[in-house]
Amino acid sequence: MTNNYQVNTLNITMFPASFGDSFWVSVEEDNLDILIDTGFKSTYEDHIKPKLTELKAKNKPLDFLIVTHIDSDHISGSLSLLKANELSKKIDIKNIWHNSYRHIQNSPTNENKLSLKDQRILQQININGYKKDETIVKNHNKDISGKQGSSLASLIFKGGYDWNAQFNHDAVCVENSTDIELSKNVKLILLSPDKSKLQKLMIFWKKELRKLGVSSSALDNQFFDDAFEFLVSHEKPIKKNINKNISSKGISIEKLMAEVFEEDDSPTNGSSISFVLEYGNKKLLFLGDSHPSIIERALKNKYQQEQLWFDSIKVAHHGSHKNTSPSLLSLIDSDTYFISTNSYRFDHPDLATIARIVGRKTSVNRKVIFNYETDTSNYFDNENLKETYNYSVYISGADEIFTFMKD
Repeated sequence: MTNNYQVNTLNITMFPASFGDSFWVSVEEDNLDILIDTGFKSTYEDHIKPKLTELKAKNKPLDFLIVTHIDSDHISGSLSLLKANELSKKIDIKNIWHNSYRHIQNSPTNENKLSLKDQRILQQININGYKKDETIVKNHNKDISGKQGSSLASLIFKGGYDWNAQFNHDAVCVENSTDIELSKNVKLILLSPDKSKLQKLMIFWKKELRKLGVSSSALDNQFFDDAFEFLVSHEKPIKKNINKNISSKGISIEKLMAEVFEEDDSPTNGSSISFVLEYGNKKLLFLGDSHPSIIERALKNKYQQEQLWFDSIKVAHHGSHKNTSPSLLSLIDSDTYFISTNSYRFDHPDLATIARIVGRKTSVNRKVIFNYETDTSNYFDNENLKETYNYSVYISGADEIFTFMKD
């Protein structure tokens, strides 16, 4: 990895996105630009919008907007982007990947069958909109999110964008396609979700609707498209403060690595779009907020190897202790790990996750790249630990480009 922008390179920028995700990937050789998740409104205004302005000045489109899953820290900036595009064409977006209700419902029925009661419940869900988050971004006083009047799905539909085209306009899932040519030299290998993960999201959705009193006969109605996105975004993950002993003298890498692993069971995170980007001989792993078991299974099926080397790994779910398993780490490795979060929510990244990454025996120096300084990054930015376990800690600049050269 270098920081020099050259023709035969794949370039990654990890935008500051508060406790969310937003990555810009470009391949100069193929004139290819990909935006993976969009963080919050401030991420769009301060970082994504200027990049899009640069593209437009060059008469270039954004080739792919990939929204990995329905969660405010991944999609809020997309709402700002598509709303701005609706008012005046800020940028031509050639392809959008996003799984909405219309892609994963089982058997849509006629919307006239909705009872008046069901319609009123639905209308209230839509009025409430996305989950509002009052968290303030470090270093400036802006709401990073707020009530949105339109779902991402409705903005994509109204904008007439090419939506999940590489999957025959159906759900982005491994049963519909796995190996996708994004350009002449870039291929994407889809790892997650599969239909079972999407079905679990539908089960969660129906359960929440029943709690609100919606009749079961209406649960497959197309009229629920916006409400699905709004309601699913309210899923509340269980918070576990695994960093509570961060200042304890008795803490050690070995103790952290030995902690019992329990896999994430969030239906929303389970639906996350995750993949490998292959550029020439380079392989870069983007894990979204995915569950590790499905990633491990997909990688073994695809590559048929006991150990896999990646030129970079975007660590799942901001370094949560439930999304990077010892079993997955026994399969994958890299000298470059990206972790995106300012730790304002859920104490991510977790000490145990970073310990499991850097505590393994290695002959190469693993660089852990954070986009914010946090208690966890400070704990591991320890000269004795770095020398003992052969790793380094780096805090990236706001719009810093990381370059991977094709051999």
